[in-house]
Amino acid sequence: MDYRLENIDDEVFEQLVNTICQNILGTGVIVFSPGKDGGRDGKFTGTAQNYPSNKDSWTGKFVIQAKHTTNYLASCSDSDFEKIIDNEIIKIKKLKENGEIDNYLLFTNRKYSGIKGEQLLNKIINETGVKNCAIIGKETINNQYLNSNKDIVKQYRLDINHIQFDFSDEEIKEIILAFKNQLPEISKEIKNEVNKLKHDFTLIDKKEKNKKNRLGEDYFNEHIVSESLMNFDKIEKFLNNPINETLKDYYFDTAYELNQLISLKRDDFDLFEEIFIFIYQSICDGSTQLKGSKRHVMTFLHYMYYECLIGKRNNDDKTR
Repeated sequence: MDYRLENIDDEVFEQLVNTICQNILGTGVIVFSPGKDGGRDGKFTGTAQNYPSNKDSWTGKFVIQAKHTTNYLASCSDSDFEKIIDNEIIKIKKLKENGEIDNYLLFTNRKYSGIKGEQLLNKIINETGVKNCAIIGKETINNQYLNSNKDIVKQYRLDINHIQFDFSDEEIKEIILAFKNQLPEISKEIKNEVNKLKHDFTLIDKKEKNKKNRLGEDYFNEHIVSESLMNFDKIEKFLNNPINETLKDYYFDTAYELNQLISLKRDDFDLFEEIFIFIYQSICDGSTQLKGSKRHVMTFLHYMYYECLIGKRNNDDKTR
């Protein structure tokens, strides 16, 4: 579930975080007014009711901090978030010196990236000496704290922002896994054809299509042309192989379903690249099947767009 937390403002996000903490820590959570908070949006003293679990709860002085962004694509891997952490470390050190902190919880509506997130978490622990620390990203907020507590969702009217975008993802997962298995052989067959396809592609004017779909020029050039394009001919050969006839049907069924949903939900997104990211995350997040194959998911989505199976068509493009 995605409650589109970027659509609420900083103050409401702080209130939301403190309400969540009242549920997992206790009703004794103290909320600070907006303004200079000394590194705290809320605090709690005592033993947590249910954090990190009800069997192994943290105890002592809790400091609660909320960091909100209006950027749907924002991640804990972004350089600006690392700067935020560096500033927070300075504040945490002062709280530590004053004996005001034993546990630190930072909530953010950014995507929590495992590797970089853990690095930043360890940086906080190592530089402040506060052992009980957590960075809680939007996946945990959405799935663990909001889905299980509809009262909070209703209180903050988050159901208004929630995007109903459910589709059958098992079929595309099967396609991706089969494509990965056949890719070495496909690559051998078309080794000399890649440059030809790239040349042909540059002759096709996609500017009007991108404009109609609000797809950013930088995204198109950096991710579709520079990263995915080289694999489009491989996908074409894969789909046209007679042994993949069933998978080809799956592919067109999936593209049709996605295009219908995109048409219905287009106003819930700004740039079209947000749709790519949203679908990619819906397919890949939590999937153990796709480990080592996730990059192919985005390539297939880009190919669907290039083939005009998803998104608005360019009326001047007679071939696609």
